[in-house]
Amino acid sequence: MNKDYSAQAQPVNAEDEINLKRLFFILLQKWCWLLLVTLVGALGGYLYGKFTPQSYRINTSIIAPEDKSVVNLGSLFESEMPGVGKITINNEIELLKSYTLNHRVVGNLNWRTAWYERELLIWKGLYAHEPFQVEEGYNGQNVEGVYLNITPMGGNTCRVEVDGTGFLHNQKVEISFSETIVLGQPFQNQFFNFTLHPKEGAMDYEDKEYRFVFQNSNKQTFCFLDRMQVTQADKLGEVICLTLEGTEPLRNIHYLNELVRVYLDLKLQQQTQTQKRSLEFIDKQLSGISDSLHLAGTTFSEFRSRNQIIDLSAQGAMVMQQLGDIELQKSQQQTRLEYFRNLLNYLNRGQDINQISTPSVVGIEDPSLNAMVLKLCDLYSRREVLSFSAYESNPTLVLLNQEIRQVNEQLRENLLNLIDNAQISIRSLDVRHDRINDELNNLPGQEQQLVNIQRQYQLTSEIYTFLLQKRAEIEIALAAAVVDVQIIDQARLERIIPMGKSNFLLLLFGAFMGLALAVLVVLLLEQLNSKIHLLEDVENRTTLAIVGNVLHSREKSELVVMEHPTAPISESYRTIRTNLQYKFRGPGEKVIGIHSISPGDGKTFTSTNLASILAMNEKKTLLIGADMRKPRLHQIFGVDNRHGLSSYLVGQGTVREVVKESLIDNLFVIPSGPIPPNPAELLERKRLKELIDWAKGEFDYIIFDNAPVSMVTDGLITSQQSDLNLFVLRYGVSDQDQLRFINDMTKKGTMPNAALVINDIKLKGYGFSYSYKYAYAKGYYAE
Repeated sequence: MNKDYSAQAQPVNAEDEINLKRLFFILLQKWCWLLLVTLVGALGGYLYGKFTPQSYRINTSIIAPEDKSVVNLGSLFESEMPGVGKITINNEIELLKSYTLNHRVVGNLNWRTAWYERELLIWKGLYAHEPFQVEEGYNGQNVEGVYLNITPMGGNTCRVEVDGTGFLHNQKVEISFSETIVLGQPFQNQFFNFTLHPKEGAMDYEDKEYRFVFQNSNKQTFCFLDRMQVTQADKLGEVICLTLEGTEPLRNIHYLNELVRVYLDLKLQQQTQTQKRSLEFIDKQLSGISDSLHLAGTTFSEFRSRNQIIDLSAQGAMVMQQLGDIELQKSQQQTRLEYFRNLLNYLNRGQDINQISTPSVVGIEDPSLNAMVLKLCDLYSRREVLSFSAYESNPTLVLLNQEIRQVNEQLRENLLNLIDNAQISIRSLDVRHDRINDELNNLPGQEQQLVNIQRQYQLTSEIYTFLLQKRAEIEIALAAAVVDVQIIDQARLERIIPMGKSNFLLLLFGAFMGLALAVLVVLLLEQLNSKIHLLEDVENRTTLAIVGNVLHSREKSELVVMEHPTAPISESYRTIRTNLQYKFRGPGEKVIGIHSISPGDGKTFTSTNLASILAMNEKKTLLIGADMRKPRLHQIFGVDNRHGLSSYLVGQGTVREVVKESLIDNLFVIPSGPIPPNPAELLERKRLKELIDWAKGEFDYIIFDNAPVSMVTDGLITSQQSDLNLFVLRYGVSDQDQLRFINDMTKKGTMPNAALVINDIKLKGYGFSYSYKYAYAKGYYAE
């Protein structure tokens, strides 16, 4: 038999061990519910795999060689910048992910509508297999972002149903209607204006359900950007991988290939924009010079014919040659000077130098100037590419702007020097021109005129020939222009990769998530539940002794120890009977008060069965019904309640009249008697003390069945007459906070010599060890 023990706080390690076992037993007790939720989770995973469209991954790759000249950006600072050599690759990646480039792709593909077909519970995309072709009205408008459900009705008619929210001119609109449309005829209302045509070669669309949506190009762009990944295959390499995931692989293939094509076109356009602008400049010059050359040739021929002059004299030819050379040199210098001034104006006004031709187009062969202009054009091109996706605060963009300013300043200083040199050369040519003109004036009049006309014709012809030559060179360069970027692998159906669709893994994942959710709910409810469930719930909150643990009774009888003496619950009361002898502090102590904090804890059940088990041990026992507010003892023992404790306390009966014999040998009962209006005042009378004094001489044990102490003070009054006060806590019913109330009363001395009884313990043995001290934590699991 177990002896008395006190519930002491456990060491930290032991407490942690008990908590783990507690959680284990809590989950083990709920195994049926956990299994059910696990099966539901597995079923959910299976249904998810069954009714979720298969997703595919599409990828393509390109190689974008880095421009090593980018490292020169580091020359802006005294120390080298680590990692600057990777700026070009990063810029290309940002360009491929830019909204501007992707929006251009969406515009080129012109996916105005998207079609879907219902298969069981899911809608399957019908890209390239649309059953109908949608023709939008010229003067109409169509709401975007809302699904139009199409149900063929036989013949040439379909049912169109719309119920949802869409956008019209960026304004949200609520739409709900159902109408019949005729194929090939316009359908128009306040929201839509389109015509449905059966698509040639489409499969039979009868007995099927379809739907389509008018798509917004901006939202399409963002949708593709969200699903697309652009990464560098290797940090040390120059390969860029583009990956796109979705349920329509063919659509994604077309999108990636179009994106690469648009990207290459943009790169080629940026690479050849200088030559194209130079070609435009030359074409404009040729257009004007062609007319001048024709006019000069006609004038020259007519003059010779009219004056019957075949050729110039030797002196005239020499003068004309000298004048022609000087005028050609002066024209070239003036062209150079004009170009220098225009370029300087562009720089002073802060305009993009990409709008001006390169020096070589106008015949300026200055290597330093050409290099500076080409470098500046390249920097502007890089900044234009980077501006597709970078903000002004982007470090790479900041570096480019700094280098542009530096090269601008160097070019400006160079231009000022070139302008001065050109002006000096022109003045020198003017002096030589005047000297030779004097020689021309010594020639005959007709020969002077012929020299002037022939000189003008030759000068114009030489300029025209020069421009034609430059034009041919530029056209050859454009024809030979290629983009440095190369496509390694195009996106194609043969390279699609199915994504995460293993039904077995989905089933396992669903089962795991179901179990995890169930465990989380069980543990959360356990944390929120403040009821007493385990012995440690009591031990960790009080130092009061636990004199016994009463097992749950499956019997309906109140006197279970008498009617079922071999039941486990009877053994529980025998344990309490044994432990009582260790709780009395001195000889002659025999009064026991049975208390509870609130109704329903089993106080009366404990009183009657404890008294019964004491009487069955041949101990003369008196059970007093001190709960005069809701009396029950007379019903349990079947005695007359007309005379009881209340009658005795008011002086309407003697002790012999109120003490009743029960059917159990050695057990006597004083019922509560008629319900008085003032039970507390009655219990404070001296007659109660006289009753106890008399009973101590007649009985071995006196037991008070008291009213709940948290509701009335009756139990506190009788506790002063008790040698031992037992509080009954019921498993799964009593709150853990009730222990704080009991601790406060014992600490203040309101309830002397208190101890605890845990009632109604429901045990299931898992590794059973019948030890009350560790009954919950080590042997029993309480449900």
